Amino acid sequence: MKITQESLPKSQLGLRVEIPTEEVAKRHEQVFKKILKNVRLPGFRQGKVPPHILRQYVGDSSIRASVVEELLETTMPQALQHIEVPTIGEPQLCDEMETLVQNYQPQQPFVFQIAIDVWPEVTLGDYQNLPIRAAKYEFDPAEVEDILQEHQMRRATLVPVERPAQAGDVAIIDLDAYRQTEQGRGEPASEFESRDMQVDIDLEAGEFYPEVIEALVGMQVGETKEVLLVTSNEFWEGDMVGQTFILELTLKELKEPELPELDDLFAQAVSDCETMEELRTFLTERQQKQATDQTQNGVEQALTDALLEITTTEVPHTLVERNLTELFNDVLNGFVRRGIEAKELNTWLTEARVQEIGQELLPVAVRQVKRVLALKAIAERENFTPDPEEITAGLALAQRTEATANLTRTELEQVVKESLRLKMAMAWLEERAQITWVSPAEFAEEIAPTEAVAEPSSEAMVVTPVASEAVAEPSSEAMVVIPVASEAVATPGESEA
Repeated sequence: MKITQESLPKSQLGLRVEIPTEEVAKRHEQVFKKILKNVRLPGFRQGKVPPHILRQYVGDSSIRASVVEELLETTMPQALQHIEVPTIGEPQLCDEMETLVQNYQPQQPFVFQIAIDVWPEVTLGDYQNLPIRAAKYEFDPAEVEDILQEHQMRRATLVPVERPAQAGDVAIIDLDAYRQTEQGRGEPASEFESRDMQVDIDLEAGEFYPEVIEALVGMQVGETKEVLLVTSNEFWEGDMVGQTFILELTLKELKEPELPELDDLFAQAVSDCETMEELRTFLTERQQKQATDQTQNGVEQALTDALLEITTTEVPHTLVERNLTELFNDVLNGFVRRGIEAKELNTWLTEARVQEIGQELLPVAVRQVKRVLALKAIAERENFTPDPEEITAGLALAQRTEATANLTRTELEQVVKESLRLKMAMAWLEERAQITWVSPAEFAEEIAPTEAVAEPSSEAMVVTPVASEAVAEPSSEAMVVIPVASEAVATPGESEA
């Protein structure tokens, strides 16, 4: 068997395998005898069918296909053993099976070519002291009060009132609508019509037409008003954009929310806390951690941006496909967590929609793979080695996840070590980074024009996702399939607060 290797684009290694005529003839004879032994034909004893009749019955193309399959199954593993660099995923035939069968000749050498992904070369720029800009999130005690007020509103009792409507009230209205014409009211617009609609008189919420909310303020129960509504492309599309409608609203009932007291009973109702003091402490700690996590995630994203700008590498298709699969499954799991039934989800998830979601997630998957490759290269260059205690803790955590079920102890330990090394690389970059801190509002303005992820510059990869669980822009803990540190903080009962 003659094997020739060559480097291919997109971090692939190509193998040309030539099986000599003698081996081909030997395999052909073995396959033919195997078929002859097992076939049953009326009028012949098993294994005694004449060869020419067997060929007529089975078909020459079927015999050729069986021989080609046998040759590939026996020689491909041997060919892969000649590769001296680490590979990724499974090898792929460069020619269609049908083409190989058509070209096969029993008395000639059999040649096939395969391609397999390999770990790419990564060229790093100066990654020390990376200059980045990041948002500094600070805990605001008012957040705790806002959360408590939100839960108060959820448990508020609506009490009827006899006075003009004001902000904060809840209105029950009837709504009719008409297209505006030069003469005034035109034909009815049924898409706006509603009866006994409950509307919160809250302009800041932005959940209903502002024109209607503004008109409700000062109205008395039983009163009717007309307002003009001009549809914009923010909420409408097609022929509905830029149309003017006359909305007629009638205030039928007016209620104000009566809020429950912020006492220990309230704390017990919305959480597992026994007292309000305990609940406030919990919410304070949770919001403080959220601010810290937001800041940390922002720093890591900024470091990723800066690192990828100075990193040159090819992106193996296999790694992108795996990552895309994880991202896609995370999208599906998000639907499930929101209570969408599997039957409804399967109906919605058409082949076209799968492709659409896959194309939207593809740039994210490419970015994540490049991120891991760059951090892996830094970890190797800086010779990062996790402490045995960290490895032990990581193994204990990883063994509790379903993703590790099919891994051996050795494989799992290797995954945990690699994950820890990537974390060490990110922490190392952060320690040396030149960070310019800005406010979250200022940072949001800076990234607004460029927040869309750019498409990869390489040829468009057509990848169909089939499964997954990663997140769009993970922190260092989530860069590989197996987590090594838990970010989840158990809330007191996780009931509502």
